[in-house]
Amino acid sequence: MRTVSSRALRHQRRHRKNRMQIGSRNEASQLNIVFFTGAGLSAESGVPTFRGGDGLWQQSDNIQYSQVSCLETDLDKYLAFHNQRRRAMLRACPSQAHYLMAELQQRYNVRFITQNIDDLHERAGGHSVTHLHGSVQFMVPKGFRHQKYRLPWYKDINVGDRCPRTGSQLRPDIVLFGETIYDYLQARRWLCEADIVVIVGTSLLVEPANSLLGNINPMAKVYYINPESWLSSLLPFPGEQVIERANDGMARLLNEISTGRLD
Repeated sequence: MRTVSSRALRHQRRHRKNRMQIGSRNEASQLNIVFFTGAGLSAESGVPTFRGGDGLWQQSDNIQYSQVSCLETDLDKYLAFHNQRRRAMLRACPSQAHYLMAELQQRYNVRFITQNIDDLHERAGGHSVTHLHGSVQFMVPKGFRHQKYRLPWYKDINVGDRCPRTGSQLRPDIVLFGETIYDYLQARRWLCEADIVVIVGTSLLVEPANSLLGNINPMAKVYYINPESWLSSLLPFPGEQVIERANDGMARLLNEISTGRLD
């Protein structure tokens, strides 16, 4: 993987046998673009990350609420922690990067695979969004994760809130360590079909979500937007790194995509 400046990115050309020329609007609409997004994207909206220097896991009490065991041992504290996080996420607004990604849907077939549990992609106008780690928009009964209920924006989840069908305690629709992620097969298919993959704001340290990236179409063009240059060593495939935060990196990459200078 090469590390390049944002200015140099504009002039780089990757020589491939299947070089794509984006010409007419009709041709452009057939281009499959997949955004694979992580906490660094939501950080642009003021949502705290987990692993950063001021991340949630830097506070020792918080990391225990990412384990599936907390549903049995500390349910009341887990729900209080989640309710507080959810309220903060609902106060956040989509960033410029969220809107720029959604804007591309007007010309291309755009899909979003996100590790984030907020709904900022949707509020920016994004469609075809897969939440690998669940979403604050929903709640599920314990033991019945396939049965989702939309959670009103004003409502917290409390001990004693039960599913009307199963009688089980309701919990946030959030994937904890020890649980399987959502929509793995769909996300894998999207990556296999992609012509362009843009990885934004993820440390590439969380499994099994990051193993999905091994399914990227080998002929796809891959771009990685992150301000941390050392993370480039974790990518197991060729790509271009844009060493920028999500907002600035997406603004520059949008120009590349819109003008067809990606070949």
